[in-house]
Amino acid sequence: METLTSCNTASLTVYMDTLANPWDMVKVRHLLRRLGYGLDQAQEAMALTQVPDVFIENYINTAANYALSPAPSWAFWSASDYTNLNTERTAQIQEWYTQVFNDTVNLNFRARMTLFWHNHFVTRIEDYQAPSWMYQYYNLLQTHALGNFKTLTKEMGKNESMLVFLNGVLNNRFSPNENYARELLELFTLGENNNYAQTDVVEAARALTGYNNFTELGAPIAFQGSTFDNTPKTIFGATANYNHDSLIDHLFAVRANEISDFIVKKIYRAFISPELPTQNIIDQLAQTFRNANWEILPVVKQLFKSEHFFDPEARATVIKDPLDCLVLFIKEANFNFPQANLNTLFYFTSVLGQRYFNPIDVAGWQGDRDWVNSSTITGRWQAQEYIMWTMWNIDQELFRNIALDNSTSLNDPAVISRDIVDRFVPRSLYTASDYTLATTVFKGDVPENYYTTMQWNLNWGSVPFQVILLLQHIFRMPEFQLK
Repeated sequence: METLTSCNTASLTVYMDTLANPWDMVKVRHLLRRLGYGLDQAQEAMALTQVPDVFIENYINTAANYALSPAPSWAFWSASDYTNLNTERTAQIQEWYTQVFNDTVNLNFRARMTLFWHNHFVTRIEDYQAPSWMYQYYNLLQTHALGNFKTLTKEMGKNESMLVFLNGVLNNRFSPNENYARELLELFTLGENNNYAQTDVVEAARALTGYNNFTELGAPIAFQGSTFDNTPKTIFGATANYNHDSLIDHLFAVRANEISDFIVKKIYRAFISPELPTQNIIDQLAQTFRNANWEILPVVKQLFKSEHFFDPEARATVIKDPLDCLVLFIKEANFNFPQANLNTLFYFTSVLGQRYFNPIDVAGWQGDRDWVNSSTITGRWQAQEYIMWTMWNIDQELFRNIALDNSTSLNDPAVISRDIVDRFVPRSLYTASDYTLATTVFKGDVPENYYTTMQWNLNWGSVPFQVILLLQHIFRMPEFQLK
C-alpha cells in the first residue's frame, strides 16, 4: 500500500469545547459517521448538550457492552443436521445477513469494529460453506471487537472458518501447511516483510499443527495430539516446543513494537484517513496499545477524544464503503427501513463490491478509492434511490420531515436547501454556486413568484417531491461519497 502523509498536524491532546473551537453539530456528525452510522436529529442534539470527552467515553463504553447477537437455531448445525443442505443453507445465510444488517443499523461502534476485524481476519463463506461456522466466526468478532487483540488473535487461529479458509485443518506434522502461519505474520500481526523471515513462517507452521480432528462440514474442528509436531521450533531466534498459544505469546512478546505499529496504522487508515499522520502520533497510540496489554478500548478512546480526530483536516477524508452509503443515509434521514427489503440492500452492497462474509481475498477490501469507479458510482446512486423510493411508497411525509427536522427556515428555499445539503455531506460545499445549484434543483417546478412573495413554505403539498429532487442531486455530489 502506498503511504501518504496527512496534512493533519493536531495532537492527541483531549479535545475541549471552547469559544474558538466549539463542540458543534459539524463535530458531532463527524464523530458519529466515523464511530457509528449516524444518529437522528434528536440524538445529535442530545450529544451537543454533553461534554465532548464524556459523551465519547459513554458512547464507546455503551458499544463495548452491547449484548451479542442471539444465536440462531442452526448456530451449531453440521451437515448431518440438514434435510436439504443446499436449500436450508442458503436460507440460513440470508437470515444471518438480515441479522448483520440490523446490527449495523443499531450497534454503531461495535458494528463498525466488528466489520473492521472481519476485514482484518478475513475468511470467506464461499470457501468454508457452513452457516454455523459463519455465525461462530461473527460471534467471535463481536465478542472481541472492543476487547483484547491478542486474545482475538489466539481465538481466531482455532476458529473453524479460519482453519478451513487458510488450510489450518490440513496442517499436520507429516505435511506442514504454511498458509495460516504466513498470513498470521504478514496480514494479521506484523505486516508484510516486517521483521520476520521465511524460516519463521516455516517454523511457525509447525507450531500451529494439530487442529485436524475434522468429522463433517459445520462440526467442531478439534486438536489432536497425534498430528501435532511435538518437537522444538526456532522462531525469531528462540527455540522451544511452541504450540499454537505459546507461539502467539512469543510473537506478541518479541515483536510488540511491530504489532502495535501495524495495527494502530490500520485503525488510523480505516477511521481517520488513508493518509498517515506524523510517526509521533502513531508511536503514541502504539505505546498506549502496548501499555494496555493489547486492550483495544484505550487506543480508540485516546484517538477519538483527541484534537487530532476533530481537526478540520480529518473531515471528508474517508470514502464511504457501500454499507456506509446505505446505512448512513437510512439513519440520517431517520427512516425505519422495512425488514422485508433488507436482503435487497445486501444485494446492492454485494454488487458494489462489499459482500459481508466474502471479502475479495485474504487481504480484505482495500477500501478508499477502490470503492469508486464508473460502474460502482452509478450503482451507489441506484441503491440510494431504491431506499428513497421504498420509503416514498411507505409515507411521502417522511421527506417533508427531512426538511422540517433539519432546516432553520420554513419558507426560504436557499436556507432550506443548504441545511439539507449540510445534513448529508461531511463538510461545506466548495463554492456558493454549488449551493445555488442545489437551491435551483430544490425549487423544482414551483413558479418563482411564489418564492419571492414568500407564499411558498414547507407545508406546501409539493415539498416532499422537492426534497426527493434535492436528494437525487445530493447523491451525485462528490462530497456525498465522503465521510
